[in-house]
Amino acid sequence: MAQLILKTNPILRNTGILLVLIMLFFNISMNAQTSKKVDDLYAGAKKKFETKDYQGTIKTCNQILSAEPGFKDAHLLLADVYGKLDSVDLEIFYLNKAGEIGREWEVVFRLGEAHYKKAEYFEALRYYNLYSDYKFIPEKRQFLLACKIASCKFAIQPSYNPDEITPQNSAVPTTEEYWPAISEDGKKLVLTKVSNDPKQFTDRAVEITQPDSAKWDIARLLNDTIAFYNEGVKTLSDSSRIMFFTACNRPDGMGNCDIYFVRFKDRKWTVPVNAGSGVNSEYWEGQPSFSAENSVLYFSSNKTGGTGKTDIWKCELTGFSDEGLPQWKQPVNLGNLINTSGNEISPFIYENKSLLYFASDGQPGMGGMDLYSADIDISGKITNLRNMGYPINTHYDDDGLALNYVCDTMYFASSRQTEKGMEIFAFNLDRGLATTPMAYVRVKVKDVKTKKAVQTTVKLESQPFQNRNLQMQETGESGDAMFALQLNRNYAFTVSEPGYLFYSKYMNMGKVNTVGEPDLLDIELEPIEIGAEVQLYNIYYETDSFRILPQSEPELQNLVTFLKNNGQLKIEIQGHTDSSGSAQANQLLSERRAKSVVDYLTGKGVQANRLKWGGYGDKVPIASNKTPEGRTVNRRTTIKILEK
Repeated sequence: MAQLILKTNPILRNTGILLVLIMLFFNISMNAQTSKKVDDLYAGAKKKFETKDYQGTIKTCNQILSAEPGFKDAHLLLADVYGKLDSVDLEIFYLNKAGEIGREWEVVFRLGEAHYKKAEYFEALRYYNLYSDYKFIPEKRQFLLACKIASCKFAIQPSYNPDEITPQNSAVPTTEEYWPAISEDGKKLVLTKVSNDPKQFTDRAVEITQPDSAKWDIARLLNDTIAFYNEGVKTLSDSSRIMFFTACNRPDGMGNCDIYFVRFKDRKWTVPVNAGSGVNSEYWEGQPSFSAENSVLYFSSNKTGGTGKTDIWKCELTGFSDEGLPQWKQPVNLGNLINTSGNEISPFIYENKSLLYFASDGQPGMGGMDLYSADIDISGKITNLRNMGYPINTHYDDDGLALNYVCDTMYFASSRQTEKGMEIFAFNLDRGLATTPMAYVRVKVKDVKTKKAVQTTVKLESQPFQNRNLQMQETGESGDAMFALQLNRNYAFTVSEPGYLFYSKYMNMGKVNTVGEPDLLDIELEPIEIGAEVQLYNIYYETDSFRILPQSEPELQNLVTFLKNNGQLKIEIQGHTDSSGSAQANQLLSERRAKSVVDYLTGKGVQANRLKWGGYGDKVPIASNKTPEGRTVNRRTTIKILEK
């Protein structure tokens, strides 16, 4: 068969090649010009976003996407814009668009946040759980993520019906209402109003409402004598014949905010009077709640002698002087069951059921300010602290609680309707309180020799390592700290304090308890001395093997840090087993495991001449090998100081 051969004129062939090269160069040049134009547009869009020109940002981003639909940063910037504009559906749309181009962990978290804003808790939980697999979650976000996951679970199976929480009528839509207070007969609701209209002043004024059917009528000013600026009411008592409230920047004030009172005499309120030095000081005092039965005033203050930023205190009223001034005993701090290193505010005493309610951002909760309740016995001792749960608590601020003694209706302030700011909500408590299924551990850190408290940082890490949730707390001068733990999870408590051996303790929480009755963990730190030992239980190996498992990483990293911070130390790594198996096999296994730890440390830069290793098999038990618990304790790695 004849073969057909096509021949091309060399001149034409060279011309074609040249044409292709010209077109290629032209396309590259055009793409470079397009890319630079898009980059310039994006820079302009970001500037518009920073100056809150959101419509301009949207217009520019749409220009970018018309020219280059795969420009991911433009999709993310549009998601930012619609997030600011509370257009959550569009925010989700553009987050998904960005995710289709290149899924990032930050996009996953933001999708969780967006669905959470829409109260689509199943979807939010799915994204939060997906994001929790990320190995490099920033420390501050870890706690936020835990709160959001807890909030979703609360919302999916609420103990209350969210529909039964009803906002109370607001007379003026441009005002915020908070610090509700109920008269003992349930017929008066006193609240504090703040205008958020930019055309008006933002001063506070105290107002009173009266019920109209099931709703509260339009609020009116309580009284010209009390409607000064910057006031916050909290307690009506003795059939509304005495009222305590907060006022700020008054000429007779002792600090910037003090507690004042008025009494109802001759069918009118008296002039406000400072409650006196028994309660007030040069610091901030406010948000009083008065127990008429026990004549005890509960209030918030940042005065010295407290536990945290703002604490709850109490002070007993012994009577009034001839001049009508209150006489007080010394104020008493409620202690670290209630108070934390954060803010505890807005106490409310519900005498019908001997309950103390308050708000906190330092107790374990769902984020922002949460509401809590605790029991008060006849002696004044406080027990059984509990979070009130969703939907009373949300990831927004929820505080300023008050109860109607007559019908068990609770009123509280919340920012959950973000477009309205703080608003008053009502809810009936006849079905009890929602609680969070958590376990609590109180740790006390002390020197093993002197038994004195040690002020340090306690770190709590959940296992396995790749999914851990990190908590860190300062113990303060008392050496105490409180942790909230999820049930049936493994946790490692660690302390690394200068001058002491590194401490590690493993725990698994299998039962619910309360903040009032937590599990107790005494952490006794060994001073760095020759011969001192510390037992490490969070180094894990494959069964019957010396291969170190990945979940050992936190413990080993802490040991590396300890050795690098104490560069003069020489130590022995000891391997120990229980009595299961033959003595010969246990001896060999313990030697190999100790050697594995040494190899890990040298691989992380610890000098080999500082390390000695030895295996001791089952020869040095520290508990009985007759029980599973004892055998677990005996399987350990020991660090012993040889030189310092």
